[in-house]
Amino acid sequence: MKLSGLLALPLVWGTSHLLAQAPAGEENYVPPWMQEESKQTAALDWYVSPAVGISLIRDTDINQFSGGTSGTTVSSSSGFLSYDPGFRMDLVVGARITDWFALEFAPGFMVNSLNYLQPNGNFTIGSQTVQGGQQVNLQGDYYQIPMLANFLFTIPIDPRFTISAGFGVGGMVTAVQTTSVQGVSMETSDGISTALAFAYAGQFGLDFPFAENMQAGITYKYTGTGAQDFTGGSFFQFIQAENGTATQSVQAYFLYRF
Repeated sequence: MKLSGLLALPLVWGTSHLLAQAPAGEENYVPPWMQEESKQTAALDWYVSPAVGISLIRDTDINQFSGGTSGTTVSSSSGFLSYDPGFRMDLVVGARITDWFALEFAPGFMVNSLNYLQPNGNFTIGSQTVQGGQQVNLQGDYYQIPMLANFLFTIPIDPRFTISAGFGVGGMVTAVQTTSVQGVSMETSDGISTALAFAYAGQFGLDFPFAENMQAGITYKYTGTGAQDFTGGSFFQFIQAENGTATQSVQAYFLYRF
């Protein structure tokens, strides 16, 4: 056999041996040394995170409070509204971009009972008059539906927990249903008003991972709005001052990664 033929044998054998490593019939074979790179360029890390807790609304300054129902008229100067503690729930859908940053879509629902109205001047309803600075009894509910885009940052502190902080922007749909004012019952349709306003939020949380794709935690949230105009209703008519509504919430949440 010629010398050139002998030199070619190892090359032919080596090539055949490497080709034989790919499983027969698999055209999209990925070599083992490429698998780690493929994992790193995989799709975003998606997750869902329901949360429930309490909501506390700061007293809201208003520019007016007026209207009428069933022949009863209401007239009031500026003042502020007070609310009872309420309930909040959110259903967050997010995508983790890196180990420390995620984008979220965070719709939610909050409901608080109305507590009282305190006008700066005299308040009149029908034949009743309440002096300025005194409380006017309100019965009803205040609903808020935030629709926010969140930017969330995670800071690893310990293998057992992390700290998260973020902010959000979007809109707030608000509805108010008043059932009675100073003992005067409202007609169902008269006591409803709605408003839409710009909303913003900030949050801070403690996160406790307990499985590869699951974690739980506690989150504090501050949600604010611009001024809201509720003058579209028949009775419950008022316009908030420029600072709008400010709501503080504390929630427990559960997170599941897909």
